[in-house]
Amino acid sequence: MATVSIADSAFHVKIHGIELGVRDMDDPDTSQPNPLEIRYTQEFEVVIHKTVGQKPITQCTIPDGLWNIMIKFNVLKGPDGGLSNVLTKIRDLTAGPRKLYTALFDGGLCTYILKKEITQVKGSSDWYHSCEITLCEANGGD
Repeated sequence: MATVSIADSAFHVKIHGIELGVRDMDDPDTSQPNPLEIRYTQEFEVVIHKTVGQKPITQCTIPDGLWNIMIKFNVLKGPDGGLSNVLTKIRDLTAGPRKLYTALFDGGLCTYILKKEITQVKGSSDWYHSCEITLCEANGGD
C-alpha cells in the first residue's frame, strides 16, 4: 500500500489521470516521484508594423496565448520488479484531450499531448526510465 508522508506536502501532479508524487515508504523503489522539472510557456502574437520616419508601431493580435507545458520525471520499477504501472500507462496514453493538474493549474488545465519521450537509462536493469511529456492547452474556441 502506498502512503503519503506528512513531510511530503508537495502537490501531486496528475498527467491525464496518472498521479505522481506518491511515495511508498515500505518500498521506495516503487514510488511515483513528482516531476524533476515542469516548464510552462505561453506565447503571444505581437506584430511590428514598420513606418516611415518614425518608431515602428506594435500591435498585439493574440493577447491570450495557449499554454505549453513540458514535464520531466523519472519512473521507477514496478512492484514485481518489472515495468511500473505508471510507465505502462504513460506508454499507452493517447493525445487526449484530458486534464493536467499541477500546483500552477490546481483546478486542472485541459491539454493535448504533443510528444512523449521515454528514455531507458543505461545500466538500470530495465527498472528506471526517464520520461518527458510535452503538452499543449486544448482550446475549442468556446
